[in-house]
Amino acid sequence: MVLGSTTNPNFFVFGVTMGMQIKELLLGIPVLIFVFWVFAAPMPSERIVRVCEPIHWVGNLATSSAALSSEKHTETTVRWSDKMNYSCQYMVWRLIYQDDYNRAVKEGLIAAPEGAQQQAPAQATPAQTAPAATPAPAQQPAQGASK
Repeated sequence: MVLGSTTNPNFFVFGVTMGMQIKELLLGIPVLIFVFWVFAAPMPSERIVRVCEPIHWVGNLATSSAALSSEKHTETTVRWSDKMNYSCQYMVWRLIYQDDYNRAVKEGLIAAPEGAQQQAPAQATPAQTAPAATPAPAQQPAQGASK
């Protein structure tokens, strides 16, 4: 039998195996390079930025496409691209670094950000949680509201 013949039963096994190896290689090498590039960053904040860099690249492509096709949608595309990039960075930070950050704050290694509650009150009454709303003296009711 001829090796490349479709009547050879080993051809399909050999063809699928070689095809799958090449596809895995073509996908695996760029992924491996990307992972190395991310972990080669010297600072954790730079690693977070690098993990989300593909989202930034796609956002730049979408922004450029929007600017090319219609100027009025460019600002919206930039805003969505920035939101996606920030969301990615926030999720990566929460998944990887938040536990260490909380532990460091609890141990006093770093100061808690201003406005953050150190401890929740043991028991809060409704009067403590929500201030009473008092209308301004010259305040008029909204249109359509009953008096």
